[in-house]
Amino acid sequence: MARPLEKLSADLLLVEQGHYETAGSHEDDSGRSDEVGQLQRAFRAMVIQLNHLINEVLIAQIEQQKYELRVLQSQINPHFLYNSLSLINVQAIMAGQTGISQMSQLLSTFYRTMLNKGKSITTIRDELENTKAYVSIQQIMHSWSFDVTYDIDERTLPFSVLNLIIQPLAENAILHGLDHRQAPGKGMLTISCRLEEETILFQVIDNGCGMSESNCQSILSADSKGYGVQNVHRRIRLYYGEGCGLQYRSTPGSGTCAVLRLSKLVSN
Repeated sequence: MARPLEKLSADLLLVEQGHYETAGSHEDDSGRSDEVGQLQRAFRAMVIQLNHLINEVLIAQIEQQKYELRVLQSQINPHFLYNSLSLINVQAIMAGQTGISQMSQLLSTFYRTMLNKGKSITTIRDELENTKAYVSIQQIMHSWSFDVTYDIDERTLPFSVLNLIIQPLAENAILHGLDHRQAPGKGMLTISCRLEEETILFQVIDNGCGMSESNCQSILSADSKGYGVQNVHRRIRLYYGEGCGLQYRSTPGSGTCAVLRLSKLVSN
């Protein structure tokens, strides 16, 4: 009598800890016809159904995220956009307007890598190219009021990642950090990527206005206005698992560091 109850108690603990896939997986005393055997079989059936429902919800959430990205990408006609930017570039070169030519080329690069031919997976190389184009555009628009440095481990460049996960972090750092900087001197944005065993670690650091510890904790919540970083965090957790995602560290008046942790996937 004690042995099956001990197994059932262990399974209940696994469910409590969120390990639905392992709970109830061991052999039960299926030959028992008493209340304990009935309870074990009912518990196993419940766990199987619960695990199935959880997987259905996760798949539905992933599909929803993919749909939202496709809707965003479909709002732009890439051929019309590229042709227009190419024409602007040619006319700017003919008129000797190097600044306009540079901007049109940066916009072309940014939208090409952002749209990614409608695919949700890209390489770190292309993701960084997209981010660099965006940051350069912002530098021009901000009259070069801030500098940027890139510290990239080239071993990471061929690895596959979700599309549009770094650019929103850079955008957040510029619009909510550097734009509100009050300290003397020039603003600085640092973007790094390094390989740590089975993990790829991105950091986007600014020396902007910073924020409080409570704001760091809430920036990824539904109550935050940081919709772009919320979307990145949700997509990362759905695709890579609970051990991955986005974290923020910040000091008011000194700056903010966004840390994005990914599981290493097979490189292209």
